[in-house]
Amino acid sequence: EPAKGFTCGLWNLFHILTIGSSKPDHQVYGFHRGYFVSPHHVAETIRNFVEYFFSCSVCRTHYLEMYDNCGHDHCTRLKSEINMGTKDGSDKELSIWLWEVHNDVNARLMKEAAQRQNRNVTHEETMASMFPTRKMCPDCWLNENMTKWDNATVFKFLDEWFWPADLPPSKQFKSVISGQPGKEADIDEADIEVANEPLPSTKSRKSHAKVNLIAITCLILFSLFAVAATRKRRERRKKFVDSRFVKKKKGFC
Repeated sequence: EPAKGFTCGLWNLFHILTIGSSKPDHQVYGFHRGYFVSPHHVAETIRNFVEYFFSCSVCRTHYLEMYDNCGHDHCTRLKSEINMGTKDGSDKELSIWLWEVHNDVNARLMKEAAQRQNRNVTHEETMASMFPTRKMCPDCWLNENMTKWDNATVFKFLDEWFWPADLPPSKQFKSVISGQPGKEADIDEADIEVANEPLPSTKSRKSHAKVNLIAITCLILFSLFAVAATRKRRERRKKFVDSRFVKKKKGFC
């Protein structure tokens, strides 16, 4: 189902951040731009955003308490070094960690909803709160009893869900990725067509300038005429009001 409300949109943004930071080309791009973005740095950024900008005080308290106490072992799992070039799967750990946190929040909310109804939450309700569901990703579980997730398959699902298609990178992006900033990279056909469009001739530019000058002059004259007409109208109204006042005053005396 589509996300509903600010909280759902915020969770989506956080998932997108974790998936985007796991992309090797994004890591190289950030490195060449002078940004050393590690999984720990991204997690800290999310944590600080929640602290200062999340308007839900209860949600904010729960999240900060979880994070500041190394919730889901992020103090050990998330590295402070950048993952560029690593093949140990550590670049995916941040996305998996946030997904675990989100599912834990979903389970807690389901439990609190049941407690408000003076009952215990059922196993079926807890499983229904998990993302993705068995129907959405049947291969995300390692067993039929749905007691253990397959994190590699889960990451693949999250990647396709929150990062459905890689858009063609810009020329600047590709030049930085190639390690040669400033050098022209591959140019798309659309860029070539735009670059090959003839520039306006000198005569054409002069003609446009003349038209613009005439338009500006007409606008100024019209503004002056409007100001003069308004002032004249006010003077007439003042004379009319004054004449009526004088007549009434003479009559009264």
